[in-house]
Amino acid sequence: MPTFGVKGLDVSGYQTNVDWQQQWNMGSRFAYVKASEGNYFTNDLFSSQYQGARSVGMIRGAYHFAIPNWSSGADQARYFVQNGGGWSPDGYTMPPVLDFEFNPYEGRTINGFYFGNTCYNMSAGQLASWVQDFGNTVRALTGRLPVIYTNTSWWNQCLGNPSGFGDYPLWVAAYPSSATDYPGALPSASWSAYSIWQFSSTGPFAGDSNVWNGDYPSLQRFAGAALPTGSFDDLSVTGSGTQFALRARGWSVDLANAAVSNQTHVYVTGPDGSTTGYPWVANTSRPDVDQALGYGPSHGFDGSIPISRSGTYSACAYSIGTYGNTPLGCKSVTATGIGVPTGSFDSLTQIRAVDKVTLQLKGWAVDQANPGNSTYADTYVTAPDGTTTGYRMTANTPRPDVDAATGLGSNHGFDYQIPVSTPGAYKACTYAIGTNANIPLGCQTLNVGANPSPIGSYDALSLTLAPNSATLQVRGWTLDPTQPGTSNPVSVYIASKDGVAITNPTPTSLTANLQRPDVNSALGTIGDHGFQATLPISSTGNYSVCTRATGVAPVSNGPTLLGCKSISVTTTPATTGFLDSAAVQISSGQAAVVTQGWTLDPALPAISIPVHVYITFPDGSTKGYPFTANLKRADVNSALQTTGDHGYSTSVPISTRGQYRVCSYGVAVSIFSAYNAQLGCRTLTY
Repeated sequence: MPTFGVKGLDVSGYQTNVDWQQQWNMGSRFAYVKASEGNYFTNDLFSSQYQGARSVGMIRGAYHFAIPNWSSGADQARYFVQNGGGWSPDGYTMPPVLDFEFNPYEGRTINGFYFGNTCYNMSAGQLASWVQDFGNTVRALTGRLPVIYTNTSWWNQCLGNPSGFGDYPLWVAAYPSSATDYPGALPSASWSAYSIWQFSSTGPFAGDSNVWNGDYPSLQRFAGAALPTGSFDDLSVTGSGTQFALRARGWSVDLANAAVSNQTHVYVTGPDGSTTGYPWVANTSRPDVDQALGYGPSHGFDGSIPISRSGTYSACAYSIGTYGNTPLGCKSVTATGIGVPTGSFDSLTQIRAVDKVTLQLKGWAVDQANPGNSTYADTYVTAPDGTTTGYRMTANTPRPDVDAATGLGSNHGFDYQIPVSTPGAYKACTYAIGTNANIPLGCQTLNVGANPSPIGSYDALSLTLAPNSATLQVRGWTLDPTQPGTSNPVSVYIASKDGVAITNPTPTSLTANLQRPDVNSALGTIGDHGFQATLPISSTGNYSVCTRATGVAPVSNGPTLLGCKSISVTTTPATTGFLDSAAVQISSGQAAVVTQGWTLDPALPAISIPVHVYITFPDGSTKGYPFTANLKRADVNSALQTTGDHGYSTSVPISTRGQYRVCSYGVAVSIFSAYNAQLGCRTLTY
């Protein structure tokens, strides 16, 4: 007898008078009693044997001897359950047993029925299907899969050692010739261990002697309680537009309390690999289940689970019972063209370079209705001045992290740059664009700091006079600290005249690109940064002139006012000079009025200026003649300490005899001259 486990016995109608108390005293703690055979025989002693075992405290159960070629597995299962093969969740009823072994009627014909060979004249596949038919029916009727009692050699010979029966507890029959704790080889394709071993048909117990492969608590757990049963009938996709759902249908009943609708739990694994459970009550009408099994009509479940993306969904259903839960199976369905887009606006940052500043938007977006293709992510950026501009980004950069987390594929990232030129707060709001809807991914705000403003100096403001023109000369330097090697713009403008502000001055714009080695040396910089501007003016007055430098680096902190300077432009002195002489001279028979003298404009002393001669003729008419005082007069230059040529000698032909009046005037070239001075007049007679 084995030295381990819990001992027990099994009996049939052949054991007519079992002393159950004696069996208990010998150490037997469980018993199996034959209830039926085929669909034609029941054990007359079943009730007394079944109750006798229980009366002394044994855990007991019933077994059915199969005649598989007599009728179907389902038919014999129903016959078995109807004649003692049921199971109760009372803790002292063993699961039903299918006794599947050598044909005891091999080669015999009884009442016209030929029982066949040891394998019942059935193929291995037919026998395996018969067992499954029997087992499924027993489970549906009792909530428990039956124990399979068999002999390894017969099972392997007749069924071919099939796989797929590992869920059935194994009761193996093997009678060693000497004491051992090893039952020998098992039907290895389905089992690696056994639950019960029938080790002897000759004692020590009545009938056959057995051992439970475990301790007594495990035997009690094996007896267990009524488990629920049911069927997961169908999993499908329903809905349209943006509303889609999985629909799971089936039925479930707790055999420990079949009158009450029990719970069914459905666990759905989505395309991203995450699993979510849904508890339902199986209380919808299923008259077909009631008609087939007699459990009552209200044991159906028909539930919907919203889904939001395409892909393959797997659902596993469980019938929830008082004493345990029973898996009803798993189903999968592939949903296409379903769902709204999803994604993440991960970050809004800035990239600063010498020549540009950009906003960088990173994230990912995927249209769950079409995850195989890259979708768009649209972003709307509001600049510091309040204007909003939209940008379309294609979410097609690799994001293996998104694929690992969601299973939606890798190429759904976006990494987009938007150039900016103004410092301040930027707000970006991003949306994932989908077939069925557009979904906001959120908004982020980023403050773009300004680059330093240009620096510089407004060095000087001066007046420059030229013949018949005047200009204000502006000089200085400026540079952009962010891009010191680049010459930056500067504007020069007259801000006011005589204290009156000029509302819209017209600036003179130029680039500070003149060499200023003094600036480069002082600042340790490079490039050309000097500027000189000329502003034409046409009238005297008090002028205020300003200079403003503009940066060339992006997001500069605005233009820099280098300063304003004032200058007073006044009237220049009148011309000066002298009419040295005037006479009528005759040469070659031609008379002429001849004048000589000098003149200059004190404001522009180096310039030879015009001299105008006006002659009043004997008839009283006056006519003017323009000349230029450009003859050398060293005496004048020496006396006035000036330069240039300022002498004049004019000749105007005359023909009428009489009295002539001649006057000469120095004509200013300074536009601000006080007046044109009269150099002198003479009266002449011809």
